[in-house]
Amino acid sequence: MVELLLPKQVTRVRFPSPAPITESPTMDDPHTLLTKDQLAAAGLPGFAYGYQDKVRFYELDALNHVNNTVFLKWFETIRVDYALARGLTTYSHADDDPQLVVRHLSADFLAPMYQNEIYTLAARTRSIKASSLIMDYAVASGGQIKGTGDCVIISLEQDGKTRRPHFPDAVRAMVDLDGAELTG
Repeated sequence: MVELLLPKQVTRVRFPSPAPITESPTMDDPHTLLTKDQLAAAGLPGFAYGYQDKVRFYELDALNHVNNTVFLKWFETIRVDYALARGLTTYSHADDDPQLVVRHLSADFLAPMYQNEIYTLAARTRSIKASSLIMDYAVASGGQIKGTGDCVIISLEQDGKTRRPHFPDAVRAMVDLDGAELTG
């Protein structure tokens, strides 16, 4: 029980103790990657890279559901993690490291999401060209896909203009782990 002392009119007000905090993903914790089987069980078959998180209060809009722009932020967060994990870049800005530039990004919002809702976010590469690739994203909760997206990423030299081929090991990882198709 928590007690709060107030001015003269009311001497004491009792509030019930707060509920215990249960274990759930937090943004401050590093994300634990899920297996392909876990992603499929969450409603995201065909994805090999993803993790769980939960909706935060600050991600809600005036309608009390996740704001559409938040999906794009989630996609950006997983895209950066994914690019590092697949070896596309180190984001070091060194001369031998490519700049990954998003040329196109789209999202489809399929169902509302609410505060504290646990969701699974996944990313994969669908197709790869010499210096570009197309990624897919999906968000699922309760076995239902709540949103999807895709983006076109261009790999550039540090001058920000010259196209640059992907690292061969990164291409191999995207083909082997994600089933990405080599095109062009």
